[in-house]
Amino acid sequence: MSYTIEFIKSLFPNSFTAAITIILIVLVFWMYKELRNTYLENNKSNQQRIDKAIDTYSDLEFEIYKFFNERSDLFTVTEKISKAISILPYEFIKKYVKIKETTDESLKKDLLREFHKEIEEEIVSLKLRQLDSITLRNDKDIFTIVDRYIKTKIAPFGVPFIHTYVNISFLMLLVLFSISILSATSPKKQILILTLVFSALFYLVFLYLIITEGFIKKRFKHSFTNWILFLIFAVGLPSSMIFIEAWFRGIVIFVLIFAYGIFAGKKCMREPTL
Repeated sequence: MSYTIEFIKSLFPNSFTAAITIILIVLVFWMYKELRNTYLENNKSNQQRIDKAIDTYSDLEFEIYKFFNERSDLFTVTEKISKAISILPYEFIKKYVKIKETTDESLKKDLLREFHKEIEEEIVSLKLRQLDSITLRNDKDIFTIVDRYIKTKIAPFGVPFIHTYVNISFLMLLVLFSISILSATSPKKQILILTLVFSALFYLVFLYLIITEGFIKKRFKHSFTNWILFLIFAVGLPSSMIFIEAWFRGIVIFVLIFAYGIFAGKKCMREPTL
């Protein structure tokens, strides 16, 4: 480490710049290490929850299967569903309440049959999210192999790096904001700096949420419209800063980012499954 510090000092003309650089590098490495540990712990916890959910859903699915084959009764099925409520998605709980409150026996069976089908689909969905190489079959599909490699080999290093990059960007934007506001010569320039910094912060927040929730957790709805709007948001908005020169451009960008964030949350994302 001492050799690294000496090397950094030799690259800069004064000790102050070297000190700031060393502090920033140490901060980046420390933050990356902490975020990676957190990611690995959360990933391990999520895999344990997935395993538990598969066991619970499988038990519930088999109980409903027994009911339709006259090997169980509705009270036992309802009891099984009730015990699984803590890990059931919100939509499943609403359907369970509807099944329980329905008095028409024919309609109740139809609702339960639909519920059974969705439970089967949920088991398959959760199974695909398991990362245990022992339980995964040796699929020859190149896309499956690449996807598994990304999840198990690249993501534990790449995801914490993205988080570190976003956090450091936040920090640098705040420092830049403070310096720029203090050095601004007019109210319009102060408003421009203020709105641009807040727009950049909101842009990073929404981009981070879309990447983590939409692509890492696979909640993004793949459609032509959604992809076009995402590319406009990810690439078009930052690029537009080159062509817009008005002092209120930060306000316009902020409004557009906020509008896309609301749209993406309502129209581009699937409901979480776990």
